[in-house]
Amino acid sequence: MPRAIATTDPVDLVVGQRLKAARQRCGLSQAELGKAMNLSFQQVQKYERGTNRISASMLVRAGKALGVPVADFFPDVEPDPAADSRIDIRSLRGGEALTEHFAAMGPERRALLLQIAQAFALGPDDRSSG
Repeated sequence: MPRAIATTDPVDLVVGQRLKAARQRCGLSQAELGKAMNLSFQQVQKYERGTNRISASMLVRAGKALGVPVADFFPDVEPDPAADSRIDIRSLRGGEALTEHFAAMGPERRALLLQIAQAFALGPDDRSSG
């Protein structure tokens, strides 16, 4: 019996959209992500389109390859356009090192660093003075 045409689950579409957005934020092609995940670019393409469901283990691989937590693929059931505009801190100069140091900290120091970062973000930019 032929498979029904409209069988793609909306959740699979959202996961695929988020995978594609994360890949693009990192500046990777489908082939590059596929290589990092030990897949063909065609398979990445199928995941991004929602044609094929992506397994939990593949989501973990994708998260590691893209430097994002697996939860980023599932923030809600509907696509969030604001989430697609987030900056990948690793793409900024010093961002990779900052990410590594942040991950190595305990929860109290992380909270303190976040407070400091927020204060700097709300204050005047150093480049505008002087």
